[in-house]
Amino acid sequence: MSRTIPRAYVTAAWSKNRVDAEDQARKYCSELVNVGYLPLCPVLAFSGVISEDDPDGENKRREMSEDLLKRARFLVVCGKKINDDVKADISVAKHSKVIPTTLEGVLECGE
Repeated sequence: MSRTIPRAYVTAAWSKNRVDAEDQARKYCSELVNVGYLPLCPVLAFSGVISEDDPDGENKRREMSEDLLKRARFLVVCGKKINDDVKADISVAKHSKVIPTTLEGVLECGE
């Protein structure tokens, strides 16, 4: 019997510093992998893919991120802060029937 690994879209109030954001994203994703989830993280997935000079880059990143989110089973909110980007992800998740949770909630269930 095959087992499908549950996909978890990772969101947080990411640092404006790309290196710091990627380091934090790796930490969150590693924790999810350790409890059996497949993390979908746009901070890592799209790093270096869209040029910083692209005037439409932010719209492209947002569109691709929303597509990833809609394909996930769970939205995992990481960290203590909630900003407008996290609120937007929660809204998309609710409209797409993706289950929102927190990293702490996932880790508690995985113990």
